[in-house]
Amino acid sequence: MRVELCCPWRSVWAARALAAVALAVGVPLFLRMPPWCDLTLYQMAARNLIEGGTHYKDIFDTNLPGFVWALTLIQWAFGESVVVVRAADLLIVAGVVALIDRLAKLGGATAAARWWAVAGAAALYPFTMEMSHAQRDTWMALPGLAAVLLRVRRGIGGPAPLPSNPHVGSASAVLGAGLQAPDVPAGSGFAPAALEGALWGAALWVKPHIVLMAATVWLLTARRLAGRHPRPWRAAAFDLLGNLVGGLVVGAAGVLWLVASGAWGPFLEVFTEWNPDYLRLVRQELAQRGDQQLDWFPGWSLGPFVTVPLALLSVIDMAPWASRRAAGAVPGRAGPLGYWLPRHLWDKQAGADARFVRGTLGALYLVWLVQAFFLQRGFQYAHVPETLLMLGVWASHRWAFTFALLVWFALVAVVWGAAGGSPQAQAWLSSVPEKVHERYLPRHVAFNTERLKQWPVCWRTNLSDAERYALWDRLRLHPPHEAVVGWVEIAEVAEYLRAQGARDGEVVAWFDSPHVLYIIMHLKPGLRFMHVYTAISIGQGPDVPVTGQERVMAELAAAPANRRFVVSDLEWVALPATDPEVRARLLGPPGRPHPHHLLPAESPYPASFPFNQPTLFRSRGGRGRYVVHELSSRSDDSTEYFLLWSSAWSIADGADTCPMPRPKQRLILP
Repeated sequence: MRVELCCPWRSVWAARALAAVALAVGVPLFLRMPPWCDLTLYQMAARNLIEGGTHYKDIFDTNLPGFVWALTLIQWAFGESVVVVRAADLLIVAGVVALIDRLAKLGGATAAARWWAVAGAAALYPFTMEMSHAQRDTWMALPGLAAVLLRVRRGIGGPAPLPSNPHVGSASAVLGAGLQAPDVPAGSGFAPAALEGALWGAALWVKPHIVLMAATVWLLTARRLAGRHPRPWRAAAFDLLGNLVGGLVVGAAGVLWLVASGAWGPFLEVFTEWNPDYLRLVRQELAQRGDQQLDWFPGWSLGPFVTVPLALLSVIDMAPWASRRAAGAVPGRAGPLGYWLPRHLWDKQAGADARFVRGTLGALYLVWLVQAFFLQRGFQYAHVPETLLMLGVWASHRWAFTFALLVWFALVAVVWGAAGGSPQAQAWLSSVPEKVHERYLPRHVAFNTERLKQWPVCWRTNLSDAERYALWDRLRLHPPHEAVVGWVEIAEVAEYLRAQGARDGEVVAWFDSPHVLYIIMHLKPGLRFMHVYTAISIGQGPDVPVTGQERVMAELAAAPANRRFVVSDLEWVALPATDPEVRARLLGPPGRPHPHHLLPAESPYPASFPFNQPTLFRSRGGRGRYVVHELSSRSDDSTEYFLLWSSAWSIADGADTCPMPRPKQRLILP
């Protein structure tokens, strides 16, 4: 019997076939999925730059501008096409996977292990929620991983390390004995180090968290690279200098753009006045992070339980304290862990170079995991790169975990399918807690038959706007939330506003999703905040001198007098509702049959802006989530306490409140 038949996890062709099927099924659906509200914010920022606007001043953004630069180039070349952006995102993810695959190969992965990692990526990314797509964390991984690959190739390049020979004492003796010359490369290594630094610098302009990964990789590999030179300390200094110079050159170019475009002042305002309070949100949400970690990608999110110890052991086994020559002094000798761990758990045959690469890959995975857990808000997209890196770590050790997970998804799909015809099985599954369903019995999106019915529609190139919006609503994977756009309903709002003759600056989109009206109607925004709720959430608490709420309301009060409409979203009101009946009441029909009283009968914030403004229109014939108000005043008359659930936590599944309300001031928590 062939090995592939009895052990399919060792089959290259089985992995290739599965990857091809996953991509054939997933990519058309992926390309036609709706954009997340982060992407629409950056689409507005890119449009603003193309039309000659000033970033940060005209469109508020708490992040560095690298992602906006990239999106501006795409929109300038191809227009405001979501499909084009998604195609670019898919190419970037493919590049990330290719770089991880290359690192895994250098770390000792077999062809089968590498292809199963590729199959895992194909079965993961196209089927994730739209929140994870076209995000800065994944895009910064491309130049970052390119820098890592360049660095590890420097650490394993050149002739093999000189074997230990007590009878050889000098270079001349080596040549006289007919042996290979010592591994001492020419040059200081400054130029390749500068290229690495430039790549890290490009990644930093996308998201500054990459600094942690760059520092970790340099510290872990510096001894290895410097030990190849006659004067290691001098080589390490030139290596570090090259990294810094390369990064500073790219950084200086970005600063010049900020100054030349007029964005430097608004940039400093955001990073000195807004972002320190934004970091407070990260600290507030840390208590929730442990439970969230298991929910980002059902099934896949269980991987860190085995990957973290595997990565830690990989770092130890690479012997980062040793130079290349010392690590490979005895050919065929196992690494530090090869003496202790059994053969079926650890690859004892991996050479010093392979151990070096997979140790670097393991360290990169660990630091990516740590920074996403402790230094970022609880959003799914921050964990995409670490999950892809996890597949590479498994592959470098020739572990078959990817195959096992994919088999588990298939078995769970069979169980759920069989339960449809068995009342006993349905009763048993219904008795299992929901968290157990989501974490240990996940139904892979590829087996969602209702969604698969949209696959032929995704190939149509002549969809009208109405058909495209309806398809976006059908392909949406994220559960209802105020950050999730209801495309059919928001199109109704756009139609109403067009009928009212709304022009540039006259519409103010409140909360986080209504700003897509600016894109649909091609309007200049009435307020620079696209994610109004996020801006309001920044800087809350009794010790904050100026809250985000006060800053946003002050900018609205100072805006020109031509602002006519403000659009609210009742999904924001329904955020705290975990009971379906409570949620239905908060989104219910108008309390009074009057055109200026279109809010639900149970409206908890009647004195709060914008719910204190007269109503003009409500989507879905007066029963939908979006409400158009006449902007008659620019004040918040609320005096009661309002404690809203954490938006980051409610996205994952849950919420939190602040126990310290601020007297006589509306308190909205992130």
